[in-house]
Amino acid sequence: MPTIQLVANIYTDFSGYNRLINFYHEASIYYDDEVHICIKELSWIDANLSALLDAILHKLHQENRLTFTIDFDLANSKFNVLLRNGFLKSDIPVPDVQKTTLPNMNFSINDKNYYIQYLEDRLLKHRAFPQKYHSQADSIIDQLVEIFCNSHHHSGTQYPFFVSGQYFPKGDYLVFTMVDLGDGFLPRIAATEPTVLNSLQAIQWALKKGNSTKLKTDQTPGGLGISSLLEYCSERNGGIQIITSDGYWNSEDSGTIFPNGRKVNKPFVGTTVNLFLRR
Repeated sequence: MPTIQLVANIYTDFSGYNRLINFYHEASIYYDDEVHICIKELSWIDANLSALLDAILHKLHQENRLTFTIDFDLANSKFNVLLRNGFLKSDIPVPDVQKTTLPNMNFSINDKNYYIQYLEDRLLKHRAFPQKYHSQADSIIDQLVEIFCNSHHHSGTQYPFFVSGQYFPKGDYLVFTMVDLGDGFLPRIAATEPTVLNSLQAIQWALKKGNSTKLKTDQTPGGLGISSLLEYCSERNGGIQIITSDGYWNSEDSGTIFPNGRKVNKPFVGTTVNLFLRR
């Protein structure tokens, strides 16, 4: 049985994303096998990133026919939050007494109504969802649903759409993570905008208000559901991270040396979006 380690701290940032993607690439060399996930040297993992890890394990199971094991007792003692959000399964469900998580779930192409219900019941009604966003709640739901729809209609995948979230009381902010396993931004955008040549340019294009990949004859949702979310978050001291293929962009990096984003050395498929909602 091959063993792959998760180590150090896995935060919702460039380094944390790369640690999980490195795990994917390490595991992807195996086929028809059982892989042990070793967490002895893992100090922390943001629970919202269970959506990305769940997507990774799903892809490896479907395409490489891999199954995975983990030291359940160790995981329970070190990362009980992953039981409380449902990523790790137990015979008896573990209630989220602390009320710091959004459930780790995935939704198929036919689950739009269930996804909307999740957003309404789990995200909008979470104790940490900022009051200052409530006036835009309907628009936020629309944009999040558009991202979900695009993950199936425009990104070329029949794989589920993965979500999870975590509230961080010390910083008083909520992070909501969405992951799809499709083609990413670039192919769809480059097909209509030939000047867009890489994933970072595709992200920048998608963030410009009014840009849409929708054709006049196309009856499916057309925008990428991103520009309005960025506007809502930026106006309320929040932020957004977008990772698609080898492009990583963080709205809160504008004052750093990476205002236009940075390149991921070992790209992963699809798109990951992390919303930071601060009160």
